[in-house]
Parts: sequence; C-alpha cells; structure tokens
Amino acid sequence: MTEGRLRGAIGLAMKAGRCESGDFAVERALRRGRILLVVLDEGVSEATRERYAQLCAARRLPLLFVKDAGEAIGKPSRRILGVTDENFKNMILGAYEASNGIKPGV
Repeated sequence: MTEGRLRGAIGLAMKAGRCESGDFAVERALRRGRILLVVLDEGVSEATRERYAQLCAARRLPLLFVKDAGEAIGKPSRRILGVTDENFKNMILGAYEASNGIKPGV
C-alpha cells in the first residue's frame, strides 16, 4: 500500500507539471536551481548514481532511489526525475519514508 502511495505521489507531481524527467532536462533544471528533489530509478548505472549524488550533495538536495520510477509517471524509459514543487517534494518524501521506514539522505 505505501509503495503505491509513493508511486501515486510521483505520478501526481508529473500530471501537475511539477516534475522534470530525463537526464538532460533534470540536469539542466538542477543547474538552474529549479529542482528540489531528485528521484532515480534503482536500475540506473553506477556512474549516473555518482554524478547525481555529487550534484545533489553540492546543492544539499534529497536524492531518492525508487523501483521503476519511470513507470510511476507513465514513461517507462525515463529513469531520472526531478520535482520542482515544495509541496510535492514533501508529499513524495513522506511517502518514501513510510514505504521504506527510513529518512532519505541529503
């Protein structure tokens, strides 16, 4: 149930237009300061994990790893998502914490 809540929150952010998806779009928005939360699919490469970990650490942003993140937004080929709204960020972080029982790292 809580996994569904997490996927629903991510999908809702995308439907509301408060989510960037894809490597290029997310990285560009990150560098412009528009991203508040980064969500990576668990299947991304180690190089991508490290790159986004460094980008998020430098900006003190939370980074989440979610199974099948692209499917949550209706785009299965997308593996990198960036949330641009504070309320959706809080909703997704709350659902992530509930589903995993841990707070995400910043």
